[in-house]
Amino acid sequence: MSELDIVGPQLAILLAAGAVLVWDALLPSQRKALPYIALAGIFGAAIWTSTWVIRGDFQTAFDGTFAIDQYAVFFQYVFAGITAIVVIASIDWVDRVGRRQSEYFALVLTASAGLMFLAGARDLITIFLALELSSIPQYILAGWGKDQRSSEAGMKYLLLGAIASALLLYGMALLYGFAGSTLLTDISAAISEHGADNRSLLVVASVLLIAGFGFKMAVVPFQMWVPDVYQGAPTPVAAFLSVGSKAAAFAVVMRLFFEGLGEQFLSNDWAMIFAVIAAVSMTLGNVFAIVQRDIKRMLGYSSIA
Repeated sequence: MSELDIVGPQLAILLAAGAVLVWDALLPSQRKALPYIALAGIFGAAIWTSTWVIRGDFQTAFDGTFAIDQYAVFFQYVFAGITAIVVIASIDWVDRVGRRQSEYFALVLTASAGLMFLAGARDLITIFLALELSSIPQYILAGWGKDQRSSEAGMKYLLLGAIASALLLYGMALLYGFAGSTLLTDISAAISEHGADNRSLLVVASVLLIAGFGFKMAVVPFQMWVPDVYQGAPTPVAAFLSVGSKAAAFAVVMRLFFEGLGEQFLSNDWAMIFAVIAAVSMTLGNVFAIVQRDIKRMLGYSSIA
């Protein structure tokens, strides 16, 4: 299996994103075909992923920075399914809006490709690039509506997302400075050998990573952006944010924290911290969701839980 074959599903999604732009430029009168081109790319990515399941051929690529294993395959199916649902739900909406349809579907597909890259990323640089590939289109999509509320949602999401990305970069830089490598396996080995002598540095790096990914997962106390962004974003985009981005953040957190920082995060202290964050997020998210009168704000608070 070649390295390009390993990232075949992501390439299929990106090719579909380019195809909808070219189709709209050459055949603007046939825009009704755009969502079906997008769905064809998603279906092609799912089929490509299925070939690994059939063959049981799981391996790494690009010097170990990207992996195709059962974990990555599962989340690639999840992201493909979420994207397909969002595209189908967007068909009537883009017809009503009647503008920039090809750009809309291209951004959704590009964000989906970034989510799929995240599922198999095993390197800090790969994780960050995939995260930004998925996040930047979502910032634009959040402000896709015509009204002021939508523009405010997009700007708020962009600014807070930039802060979260900065926190992640600082945390990753500390890990690289400690381990001398960005590969998760090398970081894990370095923690096993020298973690006890550099505990303070690892704690700071871990806190920065938790804060950055906490924003992406919208957990308390990093959830302040969720209600306003979900309320201002178009309904299909709000659905995409509530499921796709949170699932991707969860996927990369599990791989990063347990494959790369496992020695650091298997202690009872960290387990208690995660348990408290989860309990508070579930409680506050559901309590605030009950009193909402706007359905999308309720969806936002529910996603916190």
